[in-house]
Amino acid sequence: MKFGLHFQVPCSGSQSAVQRYRDTLEQAVHAEALGFESVWPVEQHFIPDLSIMPAPMLLLAALAERTQTLRLGIAIVLLPLSHPVRVAEEIAMLDVLSNGRVEFGIGRGSVPTHFSGFGIPQVESRDRFLEAIELITRAWTSGRVSFHGRFFNLDNIRVVPKPVQRPYPPIRVAANSVDTFELMGELGYPIFAAAQVNPFHKIREYLPLYRAARHASGHPDNGGEDVTILLPLHVGASKAEIRQYLEPGVKHLLQTASGLYRSRDSQQVIGDSRIQQLVERMGRLDYDKFSEIMAVFDTPESCVERLGSLRQEFNTERFICWFNPGGQVPHTQVMRSMDLFAAKVMPHLR
Repeated sequence: MKFGLHFQVPCSGSQSAVQRYRDTLEQAVHAEALGFESVWPVEQHFIPDLSIMPAPMLLLAALAERTQTLRLGIAIVLLPLSHPVRVAEEIAMLDVLSNGRVEFGIGRGSVPTHFSGFGIPQVESRDRFLEAIELITRAWTSGRVSFHGRFFNLDNIRVVPKPVQRPYPPIRVAANSVDTFELMGELGYPIFAAAQVNPFHKIREYLPLYRAARHASGHPDNGGEDVTILLPLHVGASKAEIRQYLEPGVKHLLQTASGLYRSRDSQQVIGDSRIQQLVERMGRLDYDKFSEIMAVFDTPESCVERLGSLRQEFNTERFICWFNPGGQVPHTQVMRSMDLFAAKVMPHLR
C-alpha cells in the first residue's frame, strides 16, 4: 500500500502566503522521512479561499532539491488551460531535475472561473484535454513533432528536454464525472477518484463503469495500480480532538465550494437546474455528514479499519491523504497527525 499527501493550500485573509508555502514544503519534506511515497499539489487559479497554488510545478521543483525518493505528483494539471507544448517542456524539465520522480496527473477542470479567467470556453474542455494528451505524448517520444488539430498547430518542433522516465512519466487522470470514468477506461489511463468531489457511495457506483470500459477496450487489469483514491484524512487521539481542529476548515471548504458554482459563468456552462441542485446538495452538508461520506477523520485504530475496508472495496493500492481540507488546521497539528498516521496506521496497511 502506498500513501501520498495532497496539497490544495487555501489562504484566507488572516493567513500569510509566504508561511503557507513554507509550511507546505516542510510537511512534504517530513513526509519523505515518515515513509510517505508521494506528494500531489493541485493547480488552481484566482480564488485564494480555495487555493494559492497556480503553479504546482514550482513547488515540486523546490521539493526536488529537498528530497531524494519522494515521487513528485501533480493532482492535477488543468490541461485545457495551458498550451500542451509548454506543459510537455515543464514536466520533462521537472523529471530531469528530480532524476525521474515525476507523476503526471491531469484533468479537464470543472471550476467555471478558471476557464473564464483564461478566456477559454469551458464547453471545449473535453476536446482540448484529449488533443493536449496526444500532443504531449508525441512531443516526449518524437525527435521532432508536427501536429495539426482543432486547437493546436505546429510544424517540425523539437521539444526538449526529454523526460528521464521512458517513454514518459506515468500519466494519471482525475475522473470526476461518469463520462470521464468511462472515457478513461476506454483509453486505458489510470485514474484518481477524489472523495471530496464524489463521495464514497458515488465512487462505489462509478468504478465498475471504469473497469468495464477498460475490459471492453482490451486494456489489461492492473489491479490496485489502476485506481488511486484521494480523500480528506486526519488522525487524532479522539473524535472530539479531531473535530476541534477540522471543523473550521470543513466549513470553510464547503462555503468556498458552494460559491464556485453561483457565478454567471456557472449558469452559462452547466445550466440553472444542475447548478441549483449542486448548490443545494452542498448546503445540506455539515461536518458530520462530510466526515461520514467523503473523509476519514478518526483515531488510529478506526482509520486502519476504514482504510482497509475502502482498499478492499475499491481495489486500490494508493491513498492520497489530504490532512488539511479547508486550510484551517495549524501547521503543528498537521505534522502531529502525519506522525501519528505514519506510526500507527501505515504499518497495518502495508
